[in-house]
Amino acid sequence: MRLSLIARVACILVTSLITGSFAQAQTVEKTKVVIAVSGPPAQIYFLPVVLAKRLGYFDAAGVNVELQHFNAGSKALESVLGGSADIVAGAYENTVRMQAKGQSMQSVVLFGRYPQNVLGISKEQAGNYKSPADLKGKTIGITGPGSATQTFLNLILANAGLQPGDVTTITVGAGAVAVAAMKRPGELYAISNLDLAITELTMAGDIVVAVDSRTAEGTRAVYGGEYASGSLYAPSAFLTGNPNTVQAIANAMVRTLKWMAAATPDEIIAKVPPDFYQNNQAVYRQALQNNLSSFSRDGLMPREAPDNILKALFKFDPVIAKADIKMSATYDNRFVEKALQGTGQ
Repeated sequence: MRLSLIARVACILVTSLITGSFAQAQTVEKTKVVIAVSGPPAQIYFLPVVLAKRLGYFDAAGVNVELQHFNAGSKALESVLGGSADIVAGAYENTVRMQAKGQSMQSVVLFGRYPQNVLGISKEQAGNYKSPADLKGKTIGITGPGSATQTFLNLILANAGLQPGDVTTITVGAGAVAVAAMKRPGELYAISNLDLAITELTMAGDIVVAVDSRTAEGTRAVYGGEYASGSLYAPSAFLTGNPNTVQAIANAMVRTLKWMAAATPDEIIAKVPPDFYQNNQAVYRQALQNNLSSFSRDGLMPREAPDNILKALFKFDPVIAKADIKMSATYDNRFVEKALQGTGQ
């Protein structure tokens, strides 16, 4: 009888360890947290954050998370700076831009290891496109000013010996609005955007993919090495004031990334709302398959990624070029490291 009781207790302890409940032993300071997501709900880039909510992992970690979706990273960032949200789900490189402006923000979970940005040429122009040098003088859609899609475009131009001013950029947002903009005849020569928009446009024959950073090879070709993409980042003051809350969120995100790494595309699709694939599950499945390798497996910031990002931004952002940027202050791996220890990984 006693041995049986000990065995059951041991089983409970092991289960607790696997689910990460040990790491939430300390009471969270903030039970309701608002995450401002820098894109529409169905955008593949933010899938790990959406899944953490859908799978109930935030709740299991002891935090009631509300996701507020915006159609541009700048709007999500404004929401946090204005106090209506606590954390941003968006491009890690924004922590660098904010430090250059005197605002201390840090990434605590990296959920995207490849940028997922894609340059697509309109079907009318694709036959004449030979290389990025052909972009000179053209009009190109981006998600928004200062966005990761604009950085991506600027690097492509630089690699072709061009300057940002050699093209005209137009904000088209993401998702359905980006698709609509690209479909309007004669409006855009090309588009720098992400999925679902890119896969939908490609499968419909509206664009031809010219440059793709959804893979390791494509990322290295444009960015020159390791990069860091989608992340959860917040004002440093929020991290300092709410360490247990941030830890709980990191626990949930690490658990989600581990689940994603083991799941099949169909298992993932089963966990998202049907309106994500807008009555066209084939597009969503293809977009998912195109991007699965781009997600982080553990949530940690790669060692070389921050310096590569600084080099990229330094080329095109005069504010960053003049600032004394400390990249070590733009991210904090400790929360993810603790989460990994807590889940036995």
